[in-house]
Amino acid sequence: MNKFQEKMYKHLQELFHAGKSVFLSESKILFYPEIYDLVIELQKKHGFDFHRFVKRPHVASSQAACFNLFLPIMVSKYAVEILRTVKPDIASIDRSHIEEGYTFEYWRDNPKPNDGSKGLLNDHSKTAGTDADFALSYIDNKNRHCLWLVEHKLTEREFTQCNAVHNGKHKELSEICSHYSVEHLMKTPGDCYYCHALKFKYWQLTQKYIDSFPNLDVHKTKCPFMDGICQLWRNILLAKAAQDEYHYDKVYFSVVKPEDNTALNDSIENFTKIVDPDLFFIFNPTTLVDSALSFSDESLIRWGNWYKKVYLNYK
Repeated sequence: MNKFQEKMYKHLQELFHAGKSVFLSESKILFYPEIYDLVIELQKKHGFDFHRFVKRPHVASSQAACFNLFLPIMVSKYAVEILRTVKPDIASIDRSHIEEGYTFEYWRDNPKPNDGSKGLLNDHSKTAGTDADFALSYIDNKNRHCLWLVEHKLTEREFTQCNAVHNGKHKELSEICSHYSVEHLMKTPGDCYYCHALKFKYWQLTQKYIDSFPNLDVHKTKCPFMDGICQLWRNILLAKAAQDEYHYDKVYFSVVKPEDNTALNDSIENFTKIVDPDLFFIFNPTTLVDSALSFSDESLIRWGNWYKKVYLNYK
């Protein structure tokens, strides 16, 4: 456990009255009280699953923190103004693509619960697959239809990595995969466990959207799924596949994380070096909260003060 995790865990344990445990008695405690009913309503409507640290409620659940950050903003009449502080091109919320104009655990537009689809990357199931913690469909200031995907992190030490290499079940793959380059895997996707055994479309889509990584040396760069770039890479593929499938004019992907969670910085820095800068950026939740608190709106002020107390005042 690093110093940031220690500080945040201790703070959340005290705030949620968890004692020495990091687990709570019920999931409801994790959510800002004024959004809990809406969270449940959205979950039933869209059929997304709660993560294990919401089901077995962990004080530092990143999924709950994501709802707590974005949902109070999205139900506010000032949503556009607040979101513009990190995405200045937003002109209005677009409900022609996604029913509410936004959703959580995004893997395609307006999914129907339990319809058997494996998603745009052919990797989606009830327990796994590529998705974005938050998604916004909007019209930009040039009247273009845009999709913005966001990955929310709280205390995580790394982004998701290739399960075949890191879960211990296929240790023999680690040495084999370490020799493969991006060029090789695009040409021979069957050499990737994800594509060969699981039929995921990661390398076929990487080849299709290789322009999303303009600074990538495909000859020298080893398989990115072996480290923290894996999750970031797959989210770019998700955004680009959604752009083609649902006819968005522009797509973007972001990471939002506490500034003090520096454990993620190496992966973010390595990814930033190769990805199209027009597609990807990071931001701090403080930016959104401070913007919300600048409005003379009682509900936003209640939420903003609560959010600061829970997630920002850990020092």
